[in-house]
Amino acid sequence: MRERSLFAALVAAGVLVLALAGAIAWWAWDSTPSTALDRPLVANAMITPQQHLFADAVHARVEVVLDRGSVDPDSVKILSNFAPYRALEKRQVTRNDVGRMTRLRFDYTLACMTAKCLPKKTGRVDFGIATVEYQQRGSSTPASATIDWQPLRVAGRIAPGRLWQGLLRAEYRDLPSATYRVGPGWVEFLALVLAALFALGALILILRLLPLERLAARLWGVIDRRSALERALALVREASKSGRTEDGRKALERLSVELQRTSNPDLAQDASRIAWSQGAPAEPVVSPLSTEVERVISEGT
Repeated sequence: MRERSLFAALVAAGVLVLALAGAIAWWAWDSTPSTALDRPLVANAMITPQQHLFADAVHARVEVVLDRGSVDPDSVKILSNFAPYRALEKRQVTRNDVGRMTRLRFDYTLACMTAKCLPKKTGRVDFGIATVEYQQRGSSTPASATIDWQPLRVAGRIAPGRLWQGLLRAEYRDLPSATYRVGPGWVEFLALVLAALFALGALILILRLLPLERLAARLWGVIDRRSALERALALVREASKSGRTEDGRKALERLSVELQRTSNPDLAQDASRIAWSQGAPAEPVVSPLSTEVERVISEGT
């Protein structure tokens, strides 16, 4: 019974000590950030890993702790030149507020795959300094602070003793003369023929689309707009008046052909009969036929 009481007293004392330690730690954590910094802003920078192989990605980080009562967190800017490295992704910004204190974290993912980043001598790469710009409350001019980047060490992926494997191993040879399945002269001739054919086809299409009658009227004056039947009848009358028997027969035969086209077989037969009759196709014989043809023209049949 006595041992149980002693054990219970020890347990109670341990719980009390733990509770007291937890209370002290909570008070210290909650009260420490609320204390103003000696300076309005503190910052540090780091790069990991500090040694890497050529073309590997590295991570750069800038951490800024500031007193929001003295500095506007939204005014903080990081200015740094990582050349010849370049960013692989967009910069990440993280903010954490505790009491009146704010911690800002700026993360960069960088890499370089150009010849400028090949290791030379010691393989040391130095980014110099980074500038933290910020605006103090109650001040019209911005303030700044500088931090140093840790230097990097870059190593090559090929050992110096194996660099000979990357050398160009080749020999020069004279290439044979060029050969052709089809000679260049024949290709040139065929191309010219095809070009001429295409040009002719284009010219035909253009002529079909052009208003040739209007162009001819402007160039040569009045255009004969009579139908073929009207022109054939005019030739018959001219030949009949001139008395030229051979011309009269040809004109009557042409009139016969045009009458056949206009679906007037009877008149076409009469014209052909007069054309090849024994006597010359004189005016008294041709006049009645001309009258009938004029009637057909006027009726449009």
